[in-house]
Order: sequence, then C-alpha cells, then structure tokens
Amino acid sequence: MSDPVVCSFITKVLCSKGGRLGFQELFQEVQLPEQQVRQILEDVGQERFVIQKEGSSTWVLAVSSVRVCVRKECFSGCSRLHLCKLYLMGKCRTRICKYSHDIFSEDNQKVLKNHQLSGLNEDDLRILLLQNDPFFLPDVCQVYNKGEEKCSQRANCTKLHICRFFLKGQCRFPHCKRSHNLLDPDTLALLLAEGLDHKIAWNIQSICDHKTAAFCKELGQSKTYSSNPKPTSGGRRSDALNWTEYRLEQASSLLTSMQLEPAKAVKAVSPTEPLSTEKEKSDEICLHYVWRFCKYRNNCPLVHCDLPYCWQKYIGNDWHNIAENKEIEKAYCDPSLTCHWNPDINFCSMTSNHAPVRRLSTPSSVTKPTKFVMTTKWLWYWKNDLGQWIEYGNQDGQHQGSSLGSDDLENLFLAEPNGTIQFEAGSQQYVINFKEMTQRNLLYNTKREVRRRPKFVSSEDVKTKKGHTAGPVPVSTAASASPLGPALNYPLEWDRSALPAIGYKAVELSKTSHEYTKIANLFQTTMSNYVIKKIKRIQNPSLWQVFQWQKEQMKKKKGGQNVEEKLLFHGTNYSFLEAICNDNFDWRICGTNGTVFGKGSYFARDAQYSHNYCQHKANSKEFVLFVAQVLVGDSAKGHSTYSRPPAKSTDPTRCYDSCVDNLMDASIYIIFEKHQIYPAYLIYYEEDKKCVLA
Repeated sequence: MSDPVVCSFITKVLCSKGGRLGFQELFQEVQLPEQQVRQILEDVGQERFVIQKEGSSTWVLAVSSVRVCVRKECFSGCSRLHLCKLYLMGKCRTRICKYSHDIFSEDNQKVLKNHQLSGLNEDDLRILLLQNDPFFLPDVCQVYNKGEEKCSQRANCTKLHICRFFLKGQCRFPHCKRSHNLLDPDTLALLLAEGLDHKIAWNIQSICDHKTAAFCKELGQSKTYSSNPKPTSGGRRSDALNWTEYRLEQASSLLTSMQLEPAKAVKAVSPTEPLSTEKEKSDEICLHYVWRFCKYRNNCPLVHCDLPYCWQKYIGNDWHNIAENKEIEKAYCDPSLTCHWNPDINFCSMTSNHAPVRRLSTPSSVTKPTKFVMTTKWLWYWKNDLGQWIEYGNQDGQHQGSSLGSDDLENLFLAEPNGTIQFEAGSQQYVINFKEMTQRNLLYNTKREVRRRPKFVSSEDVKTKKGHTAGPVPVSTAASASPLGPALNYPLEWDRSALPAIGYKAVELSKTSHEYTKIANLFQTTMSNYVIKKIKRIQNPSLWQVFQWQKEQMKKKKGGQNVEEKLLFHGTNYSFLEAICNDNFDWRICGTNGTVFGKGSYFARDAQYSHNYCQHKANSKEFVLFVAQVLVGDSAKGHSTYSRPPAKSTDPTRCYDSCVDNLMDASIYIIFEKHQIYPAYLIYYEEDKKCVLA
C-alpha cells in the first residue's frame, strides 16, 4: 500500500503547478525514482490521481473526493469543508461574511486530514477544489438536459449546456446527444466568467473524460463514448479523427479569436499543450498606457484605459464599461458613501441590480517607485463616535493619531489581505482585521468600521501628469514617511535583481562570502557531524517589509529602545518549505510537533534541536533547515495553555513578546505573532560520511 504522506506530497506538488504535470516533470519535482512514482499512482488509482494520455504526452492530474458543504446552515459531524465559495474564487467582497474564510479551522483540518490533504495550503486547496468539486461550476441548464435538449435562451443562457451526468463522470450513453465539451466557445466563456481559468477548464475536461470512460468500461461498454458537438460541416476532419485532438484544436482556435476584454484578444495556444494562463482576464490597468504609451499595444496582458480607473458591469457574458465612470469613482473615493444612485451601485457588495460590478485599477502606489505617477493611492479610514471617517495617522480632535498611516496599512494589507495587525494610538492598543475590515480596542473590546478607498484623480489630473515623472523625494521625507514605503532599504547583501513583487526568490550564497561563513558557523556549533551542501538566502520583499514594520512597532512600545533580535533555527516537514518561504511560519501547519510551552511557532538556539524535527526528501539523504530572524523582545516562561504571551505584571495592558523554555538559559523560543519572524535562510546538509561507522 502506498504511503499516505507521499501521496499527499504528490498532490501538493501537482496543485502548486496548476493541478497537473507531465510525467517527466512530476518525477523531477518529487525527486523519486520513476518506477516508484508509477507504482504509487497505480496503487491509489483514480481516487487520487488521473493519468491522461494525449498524443505523445502523458499527464498526471490531482483528483480528490473532498467537497465544500452546500448547506446554508450545517450541524456538527459534517464530512465536508465549510468554506466561503466566493472567497476561494477571490470574489467575496462582503465586509463581514457569514461563511468561513479559514481553511485552518479545527473542523476543516479534520476533513482535510481524513482525505490525507493536511499539507495543502490555501492556494493548493483552491486548485484541487476548482477542478474536482462541481459546486464551483456554473449551474447546469436543466431545460437543456431534458427531453429534446432545446433551451429557448440558447447562446444567451447563463447556465451550462453540458450533460449533467458527464460532469459527475457517470454518463452511460456511448453516443450521448448532449455535449461533453467544456471547451466549447459558449461553455468556456461561462467558466471564465465564473472565475475559472483556461488551465482549470482543461483539467476539468480531462478528469471528466477519464471518469466517464472508466464508468463506461465498468458497464461493459468497451467502445469509447462519442462527445458532442461534432465538427461543423465545413470542417476538414473525418469521423476517424481522435476526439481529444479535435477538442484541443477547437480550443486553440477559440482562444486565438475570443476576446476576453473589449479590444483585447487572447494569444493563440498550441493545440498540443495545456492552455496558457498568461492571458487570463486582468483587473489591472496598464501603467504605461495611461502615462503615455505601451510598446506591447494589443499584445499587452493588462487593460488599456485613458484613466487609472475604470468601472465595469457584467452583462451577458462579458464586462462592459459604465458610462458614468468618473462620477462613480468620485463617489467611491468618499469613505462615507456606500452606494452610487445613478446608476445604482452598491460599493459593499460591488453589485448593480444584482449584476456584478468591478473597478479596474492601476497598481497600488506602495508597490512601485515614486516616479510612476499613475499608480493608485489608497487611503485607509476608521469611523469615529460621530460617524466621521478619519484617515489613519490623522487626529480627529478626540483621539490621538495612530502610529500607522495609510501607506503602512496598504503594505500590510497587500502582504496579507486576510491577516490582522496590532498598533497603538496614544495609550490605547488596537488590532485591525483586514478580512472583516474592523478595528478593535484591545482594552475595551469596542469595534469600529475600517474602509480602504482610493484618492480621487480627475481627468485634468491625468492630463497634467501624462508623460511626466515625479521629482526626486527629499531624503528626509522618504526616510520618515513610512517604514514600508517603496524607498525601503533592503539588506545590503540582497541581490537587487531578485526582488519579486509577489512571493520570494532563493539566492544561493557563495561559500567564500562572510554571510555564508556566519550562518555555517552558527549551524556547525552543534552539528559538527554534518556537512553543509549549500545555503540559500530567502528574498521575500513583502515579508521583509512587514517584519521591519513589526520591529518599528515593538521599538516604539519600548520607548525607542532596540528590540532583541536573534538568528534561530526551525526544522519542519519538507513539504512545508515552499509555503513558509511564500507566506511565513504558521504554527497551525508547520508547528504542530509540540505545544509544551504554548501554541506558537517554535525556534531553537541550537541547530541540533531543530534537526530532530527535519524530514528529508524521500530517497534522499539531504536535510533542509530554516534559519530565521526572530524578534524575541521581552520573554516570559512558556506554558502549554498559552495561545499568546502573558501580560506583564508591571503593566497588565502590555504583554510579553515571546515565551521561552528557561528564563535563565533560554534555548527554545515560542513566537505567537508571525510578523515577528522573517524566514531568512535555508541550509541544505547531509550527514558527514566520515562519521558513519561501518
């Protein structure tokens, strides 16, 4: 029987690559012998993986029976996940959603564990659900699936004209008269509008094809079913043409001509390869086009607009520009307004008479250098007792200004849209919940609304800025404006060519560098029987900015004194490395090995201690260990019941920053706030062969 851990790891690898991989690519990713992987795939069968042959290529797709509960109210004991469908598809705009957005909740983790999917992160789970759970597809047209399959709406129907049994993999008719083609132009347009991309649509088609063929085989129908619609009479293909080849060619032809946005065509895709996601629908406006000129012209993957914003309404099967663009934008920029009356638009639900509405925008100003003058400046507001909306960092006459400004919050929000962050205003401490868009006083537990709205830019402003760049910012201004602004200085040793806007880059250190020597010496203090193969520096600009902001906040709490920072080790499962480098440490996933001193992420002074929690890759002798920069601050003795550091006896309103195993000689540190951690290095090492006894 196959190892569940290995199966889970293969599923994670597939989902991290969009849900499918070619055979050879999969072998390289999992770094297991080809024969072993083939045996695993054969043992678990199509309950976990589908093997699809298309021409000379063989693909492996991730499959699972895990499903999201469709009940509006559900009692305990349900075997399904309880998650917001719109959130998983990136479309939940409700300020306070009644459905869960937390895949790491206790109930959801039990479900994932039962399906052997505990190692998946949110993005992995999203891919797996989208290509397996029919709940995420548009509704199937019931009229089309009855009688003579005639729907009066035809091309205007907003429901899928697909055989409903095919989507379940249970169509028993070898020559079904209803369509089994999800890549038909009208059907694919509905899938794209729902929020699925081309690759996911392709994967669903392959999985349904495979399951239906297997179902027919079980029924004793050796002849492969025929999928409709057939090629048009003007086509040059014979009936003997393999259906898969026809479907791929049809999809390629469709994507060459289909317009996903007005005046924006989709790049042609090779009929022998999965559809590219490079040309998916974008909600970002091209900075260069608004500013002056875009050299990519119609081939640009971004939207071309004359203003840095554009309001659109979803009508039929496409997004259409709204004529009252500037009027709507002006209303939206006012934080006190929740709607626009003519036309009727609800800014909270982003709908207009029940139809979806969206705002296209240029990138946030905090993500680009100041010379880009057409970026969108986002302002953050909170609502005071008088119902007035006050921008963060400003005083309202009753309360002191917060230690956070709009740029600070914008950076923190972009780094973790569903996270929380603590800050101070005068003597009071608050926490902002980005997911709920609320601010809570930690002492009185009072809640206030929070809103994020753009700064209004008129047509005249655009004309004035067009073709110009911002002048140089005085050093004093740039340095004091925000610890998270674009002018932030990264460590001097960082490679400036490896600073991605999202995610991270791993840069291998030179063995002759001072940086390498420092980390190697720290490691070998307790690991002399092991030899380092390489050390990689993790460069994640988003996590670094949040880490610097957290350091500033802790420094302010100490009256300007420096905060104690340490380089500490952390060992974890190999499958969690990618998630940690991207999203930081999360004790609920990568810190479950022990909670003796509290429910947090554990870090060790000695590499030898963390090594005990390392799990090397299968069929490999190589281990990988994290070295993290940790703001330990003021520490208290830990306890298994702690879910946050205890309050200080000298000031009950303030808590310690971390917990330790021993106050006199701390060797283990427990961190409850992940912003106090930056995953700095990965050490790859093996046992020294000279130390192995024969």
